[in-house]
Amino acid sequence: MGNSIIQLKNTVIQLKNDTAANWASGNPVLALGEMGLETDTNKIKFGDGSTAWSSLPYFDGGGGGGSSSFKYGEYGLSPDQSSNLGVNKHIEFDTLINGSLNPPSTGIGQENGTITLPAGKTYKIQLIVHTTYNPTGELRFRMYNETASEYFGMACMSASVGYNDSGSFNGQLVSFITTTVDTDINARIFVSTRPAKIDNSPTRLIIEEYAGY
Repeated sequence: MGNSIIQLKNTVIQLKNDTAANWASGNPVLALGEMGLETDTNKIKFGDGSTAWSSLPYFDGGGGGGSSSFKYGEYGLSPDQSSNLGVNKHIEFDTLINGSLNPPSTGIGQENGTITLPAGKTYKIQLIVHTTYNPTGELRFRMYNETASEYFGMACMSASVGYNDSGSFNGQLVSFITTTVDTDINARIFVSTRPAKIDNSPTRLIIEEYAGY
């Protein structure tokens, strides 16, 4: 069988393309085998006919800057959380400081600070909380899966003292979650006794796509 050669003159073949932000906001479903290019990252995804853009992996074929699908997010919060420290409240992380994961939800009060994790990944979550507490004050946190209405991972105790003094305390926890659907999570308080406030600048939520490192 001979080879067929098709010559195209003055023809431009253009892939479907847009910025990463526009792809994420539009979140289309690409047809089976259809290619989409992020013009500002040079990363490529291929459609399967049913999966939305945000849940598709990047093409890992080497070259072209599209060899890594790793994403992370570093989240910060408003300065004063003193009126929001009751049991079953969550920390209002309202800013994506670094990274390319979804930004936190925005709104009034408890409408802030929920983060949607795309389906089909395992995530490593690090919560670092700095509190200023009253005498004998205590705060404890766990990560909460709003989609499934359940806590997951380890508990974090931020402060517990038994003398008449005030001070501050750093607490940390590391948790993991594997998502089968797009999943809303937040850092929720499950014990609260006479706290003062959560301090802004040292408090962070860091979420990474976990690759078994």
